[in-house]
Amino acid sequence: MTAPRTMRAAEEVVPKLGVKPGLPALRVGGTRTYDRPIEHLAGQLDVVDLRLPLRARDGRYGLVLCFALAECDPRLLGREVVRAAHPDGAIWVVVWKKGHLLEGAPSWEQVQEAVLATGWVDNKVLSLGEQVYATRYVRRRRPGKPALREPKPPPGR
Repeated sequence: MTAPRTMRAAEEVVPKLGVKPGLPALRVGGTRTYDRPIEHLAGQLDVVDLRLPLRARDGRYGLVLCFALAECDPRLLGREVVRAAHPDGAIWVVVWKKGHLLEGAPSWEQVQEAVLATGWVDNKVLSLGEQVYATRYVRRRRPGKPALREPKPPPGR
């Protein structure tokens, strides 16, 4: 895998990732740039290669930081990162920016389509440098349209 030339400093990026203390974190592929601060905040950081299916336990990780910078099946990747993530956790998928996309590596659009198909939603984008950026996905809290509620009567009536 070709690594990005420059990455933003860990002090700028890691606080924005939303590491959950007490829930282990998982890094898939990529670079070690953010490993130490993530491990310090989460208490544990597991690291696996970008080989699918992922060698990670189901529903364990409060943070999944996936560097999808090499050739992989975006649909399988989407299912695998969701499988590994804790339901209350967050998934960040790092991809190449348009002008830097490598042959075979999934585009942002492919990853977006794959993860949204799992029922998780995107809610944030973060630039990690001049060549790559990450999108944050979280589990949809209320699938479908929320039901209309009847107003509660005032207390004492």
